[in-house]
Formats: sequence, C-alpha cells, structure tokens
Amino acid sequence: MATDGNQKSLPLAFGAANTAPKDAPARVLRLIETEAQALAVSIRAGHHKLEYIAAVTGKSKAYISRLQTGRRPIPRKLVDVLCAATGSNLLRQFLDLQAALDRRDACQVSHLAGLLRAA
Repeated sequence: MATDGNQKSLPLAFGAANTAPKDAPARVLRLIETEAQALAVSIRAGHHKLEYIAAVTGKSKAYISRLQTGRRPIPRKLVDVLCAATGSNLLRQFLDLQAALDRRDACQVSHLAGLLRAA
C-alpha cells in the first residue's frame, strides 16, 4: 500500500506480543500513588526499555521519560496504547480507580451537604 509519506505507521502497538495487556494484582494497584508511577512500574515490570515503548507508541524517548516521571500528564488517548506496549493494564486500572473514588467523594459531599442543610 503506497502512501504519500505523511503517514506514520504504528507497527507494534497492538500486535507486538499478540496478547492483550494483563490486569495487575489488586495488592499492586493499591500501592500506586500516581499515574506516572503506574506507567513507570508497568515499564519496569515488563523489562522494557524506553526506546521500545517510544517506538511502539510513535513518541520520542524523551516524551515517554517525561510521562513516566510525571513531568508531563499522560494524555487519555495514549493510555490504551501504553497499556498495550507495556503488556499491563496497571495504568488503566489506576485511572479507573481514581475516577471511581472521585465519584464516590462527590456523592459523599452532596450527601453531607444535604445533612447540613437539614440541620
């Protein structure tokens, strides 16, 4: 298939190991404090080099380094690609857990505000 040279291919992102990313154990997930830490742990646990993750995601090594150190926020559109590249769903699990906790906190605040108004 011929291209005009403006397209980038993503040769390894979803087929590198021909397996879906695996969920991390709950005991590991509970210890993760930030999304950057979740990414760093996923990369280290898979014995991946930054060059590999950069090649798979189509990003630079420096950019991936900034993501895993927390100097740059991880774009939500890159989460699935990073999970596929590392072979771990730890980053997705962490983000899902944080979203659930945020919803719970919002509900709790509303409930407590209602109690205060009624008092």
